[in-house]
Amino acid sequence: MDKYSNFKILAANEILNRDYSIQIQDIGSNITIIAPHGGLIEPRTSLIAELISGNTYNHYCFEGIKEKNNQDLHITSHRFDEPRALDLIFSSDVIITIHACKDKEEIIYIGGGFKELALDIQDALENLNIKILKNEKFLGAHPDNICNKGKRKKGVQFEISRGLRDDLKKLNSISTAIQKVLKLLVCHN
Repeated sequence: MDKYSNFKILAANEILNRDYSIQIQDIGSNITIIAPHGGLIEPRTSLIAELISGNTYNHYCFEGIKEKNNQDLHITSHRFDEPRALDLIFSSDVIITIHACKDKEEIIYIGGGFKELALDIQDALENLNIKILKNEKFLGAHPDNICNKGKRKKGVQFEISRGLRDDLKKLNSISTAIQKVLKLLVCHN
């Protein structure tokens, strides 16, 4: 259960640049990569979002930077409503969100409303011998989930295990594979 049900309540109780920070790269892309639980909330999710976005796509990272209790800053994805994130999301066609799961095994759960893109990315990652699973807990199917709030009203959500998040070489390979799929998506639209 989240301590804060929305960003307004969080902002009234936590201090920007002391308890949390917000990183935004808006280069006018139609694709935005988001880590809504970055920094010390879900470690390395900000890094992954930045690796995928590179200099080609927008990215947004809401990051916990407190000395402890960063989990208090977690706002569930279908209630995540930080205004700058929403501005970036609403101006983008496709949203990809990066989350963390606690599995120690090297695994990614993939969800979201953009099934075709999710399958293309799944194929690319499986070619790297990355295990991809579906899980009722990580569907990302709620219409208010931030991955589904872009112009197309469908996006992709990743839940990446601790085992993968701790392996920088694999994170680079995963990011490169996702970038290649996104490049094909842009070319076909």
